Formats: sequence, structure tokens, C-alpha cells
Amino acid sequence: MYKAFANKNLFMISYIICLLPTYFLGYAGIVENGLALNAITISSILYMLSMAVIWGICFARGVLIGKEWLVLIPTVAFIFNLTPALTAIPFVPYEYHLLAIILGVACPLISGQDESRNSPLAETLPITS
Repeated sequence: MYKAFANKNLFMISYIICLLPTYFLGYAGIVENGLALNAITISSILYMLSMAVIWGICFARGVLIGKEWLVLIPTVAFIFNLTPALTAIPFVPYEYHLLAIILGVACPLISGQDESRNSPLAETLPITS
């Protein structure tokens, strides 16, 4: 299934679609106040679900392009969004998301299925023909 993200356009569109709820949930107060672990709300659950999907998309694309660390870029954006002291710097998370999209699209795929199997993270994912 992760082979679907070999298409650059699908990666970019799915990342942006999953990123849109994080922008709108920022206006719901989750980003300004940080994620309160003692008060789980619907907006915080939706935010966490969209970030989990973004992490999955970046992990799949990172395995395909040989850059498994691509998943760390949205993680930094997540930390900047939900740490109350860092929310004072407003545009850093969105710049990190943009960087993840650019790197995911600009980097070429690893040629050949045998080379992609050399990655330790790629071995955990099933390869279907």
C-alpha cells in the first residue's frame, strides 16, 4: 500500500489534505494553548489523528525515497505547534510542513526494488507486487 506514495502528486495532495485540519484546529484554540493532556477534546483528537496520518504519509514516502528521517520534519512542526512556549513563534511549524512537502516531492525514488530492501525500515513494510 505504501507504494501508492511513489507518485509525487499523490504524496503532495494527501499531505496537504491532512494538513488543512491542523490549520483550522489552530483557530479552535488548540495551538495557542498547547495540547492539554488532562483535557482531551474533539479538536485535540482530530489534530492528533491528522498528525498521525501525516506521519504515516511521510514515513511511507521516506522509505520510498531512501530518506526515512523525513518523518522527523513534521514531528518538529508538531512540537512547535503544541509546546506553549514555542507557539509564540507562529510560522515555524508551517515552514517545517512546507519543507517536508518539498523534500518529499523533490527527492527521487530509489531505483529498483532490491535497493529499497537494504533499508532497515523498509524491511518492516510488506512489499506487494
